Amino acid sequence: MLNLVRYQQSIAAEFEAQKNRVRFFIDDAHWGEDGRYKEILLGDFLKGILPANVEVGTGFIKNANGELTHQIDLIIYKKNHPYLFKKGDFVVLMPNSVLGIIEVKSTASSEILARRKRNSKSVIEICELNGRIIGNNQIFNGIWGYDSNICISDETRNTNLGLQLLKSCGYLNHICFNSNVFCRYWEQGNPTDRGLDDRPCFSFYDLSWNRIFDPKCNDRPGLAFGYFISNLLEYVYRQISPQVLDEQYFEFLYPIEHTKETYRYFGCDIKIDLQER
Repeated sequence: MLNLVRYQQSIAAEFEAQKNRVRFFIDDAHWGEDGRYKEILLGDFLKGILPANVEVGTGFIKNANGELTHQIDLIIYKKNHPYLFKKGDFVVLMPNSVLGIIEVKSTASSEILARRKRNSKSVIEICELNGRIIGNNQIFNGIWGYDSNICISDETRNTNLGLQLLKSCGYLNHICFNSNVFCRYWEQGNPTDRGLDDRPCFSFYDLSWNRIFDPKCNDRPGLAFGYFISNLLEYVYRQISPQVLDEQYFEFLYPIEHTKETYRYFGCDIKIDLQER
């Protein structure tokens, strides 16, 4: 299992090594191109690990009512389904071909994700709206952040971040704030609490290397990137080839001994009451 954990950590190390590479060549005036590079970086990685009948692109999804999503950074979709338009990686798709959507952010602080600009929606609200237009809260709908100064506490529920997560009703279901902090939505309540508290919730996890292995080691990236990708793979295979999800594959996807629940930020869950949905 230790080798599988190190594989997960190597994913983060790979992204950490490459994420700022383009910054060496362009100045601070080209943040848009830097952001696009980071979308390509994640998209190319996913193309290398997803099954052959799944593709990764960018673009829009249009439903039967004519509603159009915001432009989505990364769309994971079924290759053999019809599309409305395709040119290179740019696509316009119908909802039934979509397996997952991801928004990519260079910085995923609570201020970035939950802040509204004048007359526009926040990143979290855009993810929720895109999910509603697609009409399926069972697809993977995530935010991938390369960096963040996020500080999770029992007060997170009362922040703008927490309040917007509450309103997202589970359409947004995965966030990696950086290589250390991971968030997942549990439709039937956190697995550790089930039977006692089955309310849907967002749980947060400290998957930093020093938290899991060595308190004195602060220079290695953690496992949040790897677990974000593992959850995406599980979502994809549940929809296209559920038979591959055997015990051996789950050990590969989630190699932390005693599961990541050991490293949950206890007391910091955002619980969703029925009247809040």
